[in-house]
Amino acid sequence: MNARDYRTVAEPLVTTQIREIAGRLFERQEFEHYKACRTEILQRLLDDETVKIKKATEPDRIAYGNAIDSATSVARRLSRRNVLRMLALNTVLLLLVAISLLFSFAPRTKLIDTLAAGSKESWIAQNLTMLSFLSWLAAAICAATILGQGLRHRVATRAALRPATTAGGVLERSMASAVQEALSAAINSTLGPRGIIAFPTHAPRLVELDVAHFRQSKTTAYVKEFILEHEASAVGLAGTRGSGKSTVMRSLVADPDIGGPVVIVPSPVRYDAGEFIRILLAEVATAISRGHGRQTANRLRDAIERFSGRTLLMLTGAGILAGFVPDVLAPSSSLSRSDSWLSSDSFGGLIANAASIVLLVLVATVQLAKVMLRLNTETLPPDIRQARELLRELRWETEQGTTVKSTLKVRSFFEAGGESTLKLKSRAMTRSELVGALRDLLKCFARHTKATRMVVCVDELDKIDDPDHLVAIVNELKDLFHIQRVHFLVTVSTDALDSFEQRGLAGRDAFDSSFDTVVHTDWLTLDESLDVVNSRCTGFPPIVAMLCHAWSGGLARDLLRAARGAVELQRRTPDEPLSVDVIIRNLVLDDLGGAVRAALRGVPDCDDQLDGLWVLHQRLAATRSGEITAERAQEEIGDMSLKTPALQALQAKTRLGLSLVRIAHAATSLPDYWLEDGSAILNLRKAAEEHAAAVRELGEPAPILELAVRTAIREFDPAVLATAPSTGER
Repeated sequence: MNARDYRTVAEPLVTTQIREIAGRLFERQEFEHYKACRTEILQRLLDDETVKIKKATEPDRIAYGNAIDSATSVARRLSRRNVLRMLALNTVLLLLVAISLLFSFAPRTKLIDTLAAGSKESWIAQNLTMLSFLSWLAAAICAATILGQGLRHRVATRAALRPATTAGGVLERSMASAVQEALSAAINSTLGPRGIIAFPTHAPRLVELDVAHFRQSKTTAYVKEFILEHEASAVGLAGTRGSGKSTVMRSLVADPDIGGPVVIVPSPVRYDAGEFIRILLAEVATAISRGHGRQTANRLRDAIERFSGRTLLMLTGAGILAGFVPDVLAPSSSLSRSDSWLSSDSFGGLIANAASIVLLVLVATVQLAKVMLRLNTETLPPDIRQARELLRELRWETEQGTTVKSTLKVRSFFEAGGESTLKLKSRAMTRSELVGALRDLLKCFARHTKATRMVVCVDELDKIDDPDHLVAIVNELKDLFHIQRVHFLVTVSTDALDSFEQRGLAGRDAFDSSFDTVVHTDWLTLDESLDVVNSRCTGFPPIVAMLCHAWSGGLARDLLRAARGAVELQRRTPDEPLSVDVIIRNLVLDDLGGAVRAALRGVPDCDDQLDGLWVLHQRLAATRSGEITAERAQEEIGDMSLKTPALQALQAKTRLGLSLVRIAHAATSLPDYWLEDGSAILNLRKAAEEHAAAVRELGEPAPILELAVRTAIREFDPAVLATAPSTGER
């Protein structure tokens, strides 16, 4: 593409670009269900968003124009130089071709008369054939030079235009991003009054992923700061299941400020004395043996060690055989041997000899590297050497044998002999030996490592249902705490600690008293929930994210599950876009329906609570089908009387869910409810926070739970969402 073509592309009509990009976006899965309103949305996009798109892409457009101007001037200079060079080379080529034709087709006598003054004994007359060959050779070289000059000019032109190409790509991506954002705004302004907003249908990151996709929480920041400020530490991390305790651990793995290995060991489901320490020792030894920051060396070591002795022997034989191939397969006749393609002087012979040399050099290099690695093993740091020895003991049972044989001979007629054998087989280390070996390894690591610190994370201690086993694991870890440069981070759910405490057991005391500090992971606030959802799914509507926060209570795992469920609802209906109230209605009723069915399966047929659960199930089914409104269902369910705490919590959650359905329906009837700074969103914050607070109290006693539910759904008035919020409510 020349500069003129670039100039043509640099100044297209913005509306044409917008139409083309919008047309491609409507073919994507994310916007496919808006095709029915495509014309209307596109017109709104051109009318309301063109100026914003121009303003957003103006810096990239200016940079693209400057790149075009620079590329044009460079291309012109290169073109002028190329024209002069090609003119000179073509002139020389024409002269050489003319001379070659003269030597090839002119009569020999005339050439001798003209060039050698008629003397047949002169050098020119005797070498006319050679001169003809040289002239044609020079013409061929000149032609190749012309071709090379053309290729060099093409490469230089492309290099000169490359900045323009890069700037064009940046402008194209900027335009695509701006048009996509503007298209979402156009969808909201066009379909928003109908309760429909731009909603993603593809969100692969709305699951528990690596923390690279998370923003750092307050808990993560505190744990990291505590570790960095102390030489050694033992930190307990407690929180509700799904509140993000494992996320805090994974964040340390991805954090370069830690400056050392981070080992995460999940606790066993069934406790076996000594087995947990064995697993922990193996993981720590593996991390130390790799050497912090030596992954490249480890990969090279593994590649060299993959060459077994048998492989090296086969390569050696192949190299020797390749060297003898020309002598073995070439004809035996000395006359024909030099003409054979496999002779030592032929091309095939050279290839065979080269292959032989390469194979033998490879074998020698690998063997030398193996020797160097063995010598290097003896010079490894003591912590790495000790870690590898422990790994060998943990993985293999070693057996050492000694055989002594003695023979006595007296001339040829008497002989006596004896033989003794001693075999020693290593035994498995006991629990105390494992703890001692791990402690010694960590101390050796602290003395000799170049890393700043090591963090050992023990996750999911709440899987241990026996408090005695929990105390045993904590005591085993206690013996390893406070080794310099070694930090321990241990997690357990508050649900497990509370169950131990309610049963009068010492699980909580053993956990709380064993650590320097116990950090509790809190429920996510509304702003933190919005950050989590936005970091996982670009373009997720804030009103839906707020309602997902309210339904999850701010529990990270349930928040992601609710947001993912909303996305899947829209993806399952590709033919038409769903309104916000339909999405929330289906999400809430699906969750409640599953919870009620599970409760029905768990209640015996003779239980007097069965009738109440069946009424609850019927009211939810009627609400889904539209036979009764969410308001009426909420009132009828509130008048029910269920006895057990679990069923009372289910009843309270049902009332909260129906309240969210009503709020979603009311909010979508307000103007500009989809805007992040709109009055509807600002007023919705308080309702979402109150509902989330009530969801957090579902496990509390009935009076506390009832107060929280009434606070969330008291005096429900949809008109309050349309009023301007006060400073205190925000």
